[in-house]
Amino acid sequence: MLSRAALVAAAAFAIGGLCAAGCKDPDQGVTSSNPNDVVKSVGELAKRGTDEAAERISRATTHTDSMVATEAVRSLGSMRQPKAVEALRRVAAEEKRPDVREAAVLELGRQTRDQELRLLEEVLQRDPEPRVRAAAASSLSRLKAWDSIPLLMDVAEKDPDLMVQSRAVAAIETMIGLKFGYDAHAPPAERQKALARMRSIAMTAAATLKQGETRRRGRR
Repeated sequence: MLSRAALVAAAAFAIGGLCAAGCKDPDQGVTSSNPNDVVKSVGELAKRGTDEAAERISRATTHTDSMVATEAVRSLGSMRQPKAVEALRRVAAEEKRPDVREAAVLELGRQTRDQELRLLEEVLQRDPEPRVRAAAASSLSRLKAWDSIPLLMDVAEKDPDLMVQSRAVAAIETMIGLKFGYDAHAPPAERQKALARMRSIAMTAAATLKQGETRRRGRR
């Protein structure tokens, strides 16, 4: 009968054989030609939470497969680490593919830095793709960007895309907890009335909520 030590050694050998046949080291898998290996590897690397891991994952954001690049972006977002956030900012500002850029913008909305607010405002005003601008509005709302409400109001009134207008309205309503009867499918005159109601109330409500949040933080 085999000893306990022999059994342990045999099991380790068997597991090692399985890994040799099918397991990938995340450091190597991230450069694999198999998209599934890359996706799996970036997820494993994100768990390390190191600068080196963030750097390796950031390389995958340029993968020719948009699905892989998007998963790399989401993995960076899950790290909440300075190097990872830096990579997300770079993707949001420089990536050519709208779907990958959109993913980066949404992940930035889960961070908490002033730099993210400024970049998101820039994206909201200047990105050529409506879905990316809409994502920026949602991210500003998630970050409770009270000082961005005037910009969101301007976007709700002036953006050429109805989806972006609607998302800006939703962002404001979510932040201040009020509804203004805005309907993207309503005639222009009705939409303008809803926006006028919003403008007359939103700024004051946002200032009040911001003051309350500041006081609560001061008591901690």
